[in-house]
Amino acid sequence: MVGITSAKAEQVLNSFAEVMSKLLIEQYQQHLASLDLTLLQAQVLRVLRRGPILTGQLAAELRITAPAITQLTDRLIRKGLIERQAAVDDRRCVVVALSAKGRRLVDQFRRQRSNIFTGALAYLSDVEQAQVVEGLSKVIEALERYESESASTGKPKEAGSRSKKTVYQ
Repeated sequence: MVGITSAKAEQVLNSFAEVMSKLLIEQYQQHLASLDLTLLQAQVLRVLRRGPILTGQLAAELRITAPAITQLTDRLIRKGLIERQAAVDDRRCVVVALSAKGRRLVDQFRRQRSNIFTGALAYLSDVEQAQVVEGLSKVIEALERYESESASTGKPKEAGSRSKKTVYQ
């Protein structure tokens, strides 16, 4: 194993973020614009892809107010992308879910993202592809842990506050 300095890790992560932004986010935003969707509306669709959710929970996850979530869901309902219904156990609560049209749209975004990754990974050997997938899986776990700890403490964890100072390849 070869140690990598934090400066090198930062350079690689910044480069990765730049390329990802160019390839995915710009295409994503262009696609959203062509569909007359805002980034926040797309986030709602992404969250709902996991399954139906109470509007209060959706508002909390997106960190927006109850009136804002009502306006947002009203627009998505008018576009035919989500459906709203009263919760079974409490009719005062509202549950929103993707419509068939909304599910197809989210799946279309996922296929587009998958095509970009698959195309990029094709430039690597099978061994390198496996290493990338394993490495990204570890990064996802670390990011999820970081997000969870940041949410529980209410503040982001400071860089370099972990016990290891070196990132390994």
